[in-house]
Amino acid sequence: MTGGPAHLRCHRRWVALGLAIMAWTLWMALRPDPGITLAVPEGDKLLHAVTFTGLMGWWGNVYVSRGARARAAFGCLAFGVFIEFAQWLDPPRDADAFDVLADAVGIGVGLLLLRTPLARVLARFEAWSVAHRRA
Repeated sequence: MTGGPAHLRCHRRWVALGLAIMAWTLWMALRPDPGITLAVPEGDKLLHAVTFTGLMGWWGNVYVSRGARARAAFGCLAFGVFIEFAQWLDPPRDADAFDVLADAVGIGVGLLLLRTPLARVLARFEAWSVAHRRA
């Protein structure tokens, strides 16, 4: 595997879509009532973990080298901290250090999943898309 974006033909589009996903995540996190709840104990923490598993999986597909993935993991964690800080400033919402811990757990799960075939989902989608355009 290469370290940079060369494995993806539409690298800039994947980055743009990833940034849009992060913007949507931020918007949902700052809404007074995001309308998403999980009816299980600690459902909010589970939602954080699942969200950050997805974010790490996304960026780990866009950037494949060990160093790039480490930077992506740090960036995802910084994003989680930023969300909590923004919620702290927004009176209807409140910050919770355990949310950041749940984010970190999700990032760790995402990194583990990137050791599986899920690490090449975007590249495989591109290859499938190109093959079907030619057919």
